[in-house]
Amino acid sequence: MVQKMKKALREKLLKKRDALTKEEVQQKSEAIMERLLSHQRFKEAKIIGFYIPKGNEVDTKKMIEAARKAGKTICAPATDHKITFYPFESFDELKKGKYDISEPETQNTEPVEPQLILVPGVSFGLCMHRLGYGKGYYDAYLAKSFAYRLGICYDFQVLESLPKHENDQRMDEIITEKRTIQL
Repeated sequence: MVQKMKKALREKLLKKRDALTKEEVQQKSEAIMERLLSHQRFKEAKIIGFYIPKGNEVDTKKMIEAARKAGKTICAPATDHKITFYPFESFDELKKGKYDISEPETQNTEPVEPQLILVPGVSFGLCMHRLGYGKGYYDAYLAKSFAYRLGICYDFQVLESLPKHENDQRMDEIITEKRTIQL
């Protein structure tokens, strides 16, 4: 029952997100970036885990560049049978990985543990849970991580509540273009 509810919710929200124009994605992503750059956890973190956007996800590329200019170590997940974060210096170093998502090259690179992770999602609830893409990679990683978890999404992706599974991990905060949400 929960999986059926999650699937229907994913389809509805992804359809709405996919309907955003490039200008809307850019405008909303820049507003989220402003909130992120002024966030105390961002200022304090030395190693930040970003996701590389696909489709109309919140665009993290300018955030990554701003973090790099601020002297942060930037890392992103590489996915095999689980997520592992690897540092990278340039977008040119990224390759297409599982699910056609860009990820760092892992050859000759040691994984790192981020202090702050920007977590993507199809939706987030005011309960601080997230609805991901249904594979469980982030939940499995977050279950073992001590990193501060910032869910980032567009404001319409934040719902009052979400169907939850026992393995679903909570965020510490959620940032949208309109607000920062915390318990």
